Amino acid sequence: MVLKLRLLTQFVVVGFIVLATAGGAYAGDSVSLRYLPGYPLPDQSIERVEVRVERVYTSPKAEGQDIDRFFSSVQAILSEHGIVGDWQAVIPDAPSIEITVLLNGRRIRLASAHVVLERKGNRIVTERGVESLNQQTRDAVLSKQSEPYRRHRTAFEKLLSLTLERVQSQLSP
Repeated sequence: MVLKLRLLTQFVVVGFIVLATAGGAYAGDSVSLRYLPGYPLPDQSIERVEVRVERVYTSPKAEGQDIDRFFSSVQAILSEHGIVGDWQAVIPDAPSIEITVLLNGRRIRLASAHVVLERKGNRIVTERGVESLNQQTRDAVLSKQSEPYRRHRTAFEKLLSLTLERVQSQLSP
């Protein structure tokens, strides 16, 4: 009787693992966004923002669901731009955004200050730091950056936009 119960338990556990990982989709896949405010100025409050989109359970029949399409899009962005490892373009003491992707058992962390620091439109974050545009176009300045920097920066922007769209679609009336 104990042996039958043990075998049944093992069968259930193995079955759950097979269901959770079928089709290359993993329960526990996630994309996390963190806004890091940088070093606080005296007498000013700061805020931190964290958002996480997580696939909690995966069924072999669930491939057509929105959450599965979201993670397929995340994978496509990473593949399209050749992102296979961590990357950061942060400025000491400046605000930044960090994106952590856990997908198919892999973890990739991208962090950048460019989205936050470029809001005013007259600055651009390059590989060397923050620069003034000084009559140059954003595209002209970016074209002088290395190809890996441009790829990571573009992938970062696409992942940020995709994740924020997903959050908005779930939380908006």
